[in-house]
Amino acid sequence: MNQGAGQPPDLLFSFRAEAGITGFDSMREAEDYVVADEIGTLYRLDPLLNVKLLTRLQEPARQLSWSDTGEFGSALLGNSTLVRLDAKLKVIWTIEIPFTCSAIAIDPYGIFTFVASSEGGAIVIDDLGKKAATFETMRPLSYIHFMVEEPVVIAAASHGLMGAYALSGKKIWEKTLWSNVGDLALIQKTARICLAASNQGIQVYDGSGDSEASLILEGTVNKISVSYTGKQAFASTVEKHVYRLDEDGELKWAATSDVAVTRVDSHPIEPVGLFVFEDRTILRAQWY
Repeated sequence: MNQGAGQPPDLLFSFRAEAGITGFDSMREAEDYVVADEIGTLYRLDPLLNVKLLTRLQEPARQLSWSDTGEFGSALLGNSTLVRLDAKLKVIWTIEIPFTCSAIAIDPYGIFTFVASSEGGAIVIDDLGKKAATFETMRPLSYIHFMVEEPVVIAAASHGLMGAYALSGKKIWEKTLWSNVGDLALIQKTARICLAASNQGIQVYDGSGDSEASLILEGTVNKISVSYTGKQAFASTVEKHVYRLDEDGELKWAATSDVAVTRVDSHPIEPVGLFVFEDRTILRAQWY
């Protein structure tokens, strides 16, 4: 990345997958990362991006979601095959979902997996592979995050909808959005919601879905990740800019990449950010 404004990282670490990266998630308590590539390889990386475990799946994982504890994860193979995995990347069970899946997310403790349909609606699958709840939504959901402190999911469509849903199947609230959405992040401590809202920058909402703030960055914002308290955020744009921001939205660092960024990830506490690139590289940036 080419240096721009602000304080550059004090340390950089990198990882390169065998093939293009199709899935990534962080284990916020365990502090490891899980990565999937397009030839079916699944990696567990330590905090400095060294490979701890490696296995091959029957086909590439199109999406990954891992519990904060690091004990369990879910992978979506193809359009509708859901796989439950353990901490050693071993398959526990595989089930077929009766629809094309648009997004998945596992809860912080690794018990329930929220599975959204590309036609709208969603189901919750428990740790035994059984359906625990069913949801109706106005639009297909694309971005899903669990709250840490309560059994609630915050989710958004790629356009037109954001909502909160209880694991029982109850809709808590839904709001209409007027911008395209490229990503969603939660400030867990305050229950605030941050959306990467394309040319409308970063949009911030309270826990009821009401608008609180708007932050306009140079470029079309497509990815966002925030720390547990919201003191740190990372964002990227379609134009390949990357940003590090503080809790007030002030710019702490900016750079430009030669390669498109497909995912950003903020450490929940430490001044650390990860960037997943289209060229099968992951970069860890750390500040003192």
